[in-house]
Amino acid sequence: MTDMYTMVKRAKADPEMLHELIKLFEPKVNKLTKRTSPNDMADLSQELKLMLIQSTYQYDLDSIPGFWEFKDQLNRE
Repeated sequence: MTDMYTMVKRAKADPEMLHELIKLFEPKVNKLTKRTSPNDMADLSQELKLMLIQSTYQYDLDSIPGFWEFKDQLNRE
């Protein structure tokens, strides 16, 4: 299994990897949709998957701090 960083990076260019990413979050999507009425389940599922796709494409992988940068940020706060 690959890590999330690698999956998101590959999903930006590879539709097959994007599909794998959606399948990875499918159990969480299903759990959340069970909280709604049966009439809204399919719509909510589609909306959550759309949000996942949009988040994948919009996420800036270059802005992720390394461990030491993260530690310094925590110390400054």
